[in-house]
Amino acid sequence: MELIRSLEFDALVLGAGIAGLQAALDLGDQGFKVAVVEKDASIGGKMIRLSKVFPTLDCSSCITTPKMAAAAHHENIALFTYCDLQSLSGSGEQGFSALIRQQPRYIDPVKCIGCRQCEYACPVYVPDPEQGGFSARKAVYVPFSNAIPQIALLDVDHCTLCGKCEKVCPAGAVDYFQQPEDFVIAARAVILATGFETTPLQDKQQYGMGQI
Repeated sequence: MELIRSLEFDALVLGAGIAGLQAALDLGDQGFKVAVVEKDASIGGKMIRLSKVFPTLDCSSCITTPKMAAAAHHENIALFTYCDLQSLSGSGEQGFSALIRQQPRYIDPVKCIGCRQCEYACPVYVPDPEQGGFSARKAVYVPFSNAIPQIALLDVDHCTLCGKCEKVCPAGAVDYFQQPEDFVIAARAVILATGFETTPLQDKQQYGMGQI
């Protein structure tokens, strides 16, 4: 039976949007060790994907990107992206235990250098949910230009296994056999900053109900 690795932190933040990042930075600056778990392949949440924010109409990327970079380089913060929470148990007195599943990117995060050669070589185009489906992305891709981490991931639902990405990768990072990995995070406190889901454009009549 394979042993599940266990990591210990002072606090666990679930969600790496603007709220989760700010919470992690506030705790990290006070000397607490913080684990940030994000289900998407990049931190930043919904705010990094917006153009401007109400009511000041400030550039949302200009606000969020520095916080993303600060969290990524903070000595007291560990980021776990493309991860799902499987279970959470415990209490404030006893501490909490979270079972986390690292989903496979099919790209080795240690070897990947973010050059995007795999993305350029991929012949498969699919609608890009980051752009509301109005534009396309490849079957292997980096989520967006200022994504953190700058690590590609492979969409197994659309990949044709043509092998072109593997051939052009200068770091040998493509791994078609990568498997999910479970690990445990033990923490004295948990912050839920899981955010929200936007309404799909295809559900909006004024946008053509997905038929235009």
